[in-house]
Amino acid sequence: MFELIKTQDWDALQAHLTVFALVIFLAWTGMVVACLADLVSGVDAAKTIGEKLHSHGLRETVKKVKDYTGVMFPFLFIDIIGSLFSWYMLPYVELIIAVGAILIEGFSVIENKRRKHSHAALIPELAKEIINCTRQKDAEALVEAIKKLSEKENL
Repeated sequence: MFELIKTQDWDALQAHLTVFALVIFLAWTGMVVACLADLVSGVDAAKTIGEKLHSHGLRETVKKVKDYTGVMFPFLFIDIIGSLFSWYMLPYVELIIAVGAILIEGFSVIENKRRKHSHAALIPELAKEIINCTRQKDAEALVEAIKKLSEKENL
């Protein structure tokens, strides 16, 4: 950036700063969107397996965004100082931290998906069916259905 200021190439300087700011904006936005995706997947998994929803999940999401921001903000200054040099074209540190946060939240979304599709999701429905078994024939049919499901999962 020093070279652009020395040569007074204001258009190139403006383009450089615009790209730099856009990349920072996208990194921070990506981090927040990843946290929100984790929240949505967690709520969906909880609903599916019959867990009660509490404000704790929302507080955790806000805490995660705050924690990631607490890491990203100080490193923003490294990127700003680095941008003064001609070889430092992008906010590399912000990108690395944002990609790390997005990967962490992506793994959390995968965990929520696994939790949603686990057998634990079947327990509330299964309990209702067990209660509704008033005849031996109904109970035998339910046991047979559980066996088939178990065999299908073991394949």
